[in-house]
Amino acid sequence: MNKISKTAKIASTAIIYDGVEIEDDVIIHDFVVIYPNTIIKKGTEIYENCVLGKLPTSPGSTSRKLKKEYCKLIIGENCILCPSVVLYTGTQIGHNNLFGDYCSIREECRIGCNCIISRNVSINYNTSIGNNTKIMDNTHITGNMKIGNHVFISVLVSTTNDNTMGREEYNEDHVCGPTIKDNVTVGAAANILPGIIIGNNAIVGASALVTKNVPDNKVVMGIPAKVIRDVDTN
Repeated sequence: MNKISKTAKIASTAIIYDGVEIEDDVIIHDFVVIYPNTIIKKGTEIYENCVLGKLPTSPGSTSRKLKKEYCKLIIGENCILCPSVVLYTGTQIGHNNLFGDYCSIREECRIGCNCIISRNVSINYNTSIGNNTKIMDNTHITGNMKIGNHVFISVLVSTTNDNTMGREEYNEDHVCGPTIKDNVTVGAAANILPGIIIGNNAIVGASALVTKNVPDNKVVMGIPAKVIRDVDTN
């Protein structure tokens, strides 16, 4: 059974399954689909063609095993979901976040508050993102990845989590995305390889190929990326 606030505004074309909670002053536009076990907190606005609470599915072709049950999808207060956003079940999203057109966030991710996830960004499973972080257009955030607070990731950035490139059976011991710590800046079209740790307040230059850990407060550039200088703290 659904729990829908009387002050929520829901388009007649929206499809809402049983087991959904919608709080005060939520606005849901045309052709939105909301699956069970979804909670939408007050003041959030969801634009056309969004799909919320989707279960991960596979015809048997994926090497990573899917769970039979997931936690609820929770969308925090005063978020904006632009058209055609897809949020999978089991993900928890904080308050005051903006999700751009066509972005996709897979199951069991955690996103803090005051973030921008821009157009066509894909965030894979079991990834955590801190507060006040911005990820720009057409960037791919891989599964099993950690991103800190006040991080800026520019357009067309690529991250990966499997150095075997699928040649070995899926195992979380070796399928591990990068860790990007607080206050990091990543330039356009950078490529960050599996398991890499980018230290606090570091800067990764545009088009850099990051194959080794980056120390705190360093600027790296090039293919492969090398430390160029310290970050100017002034």
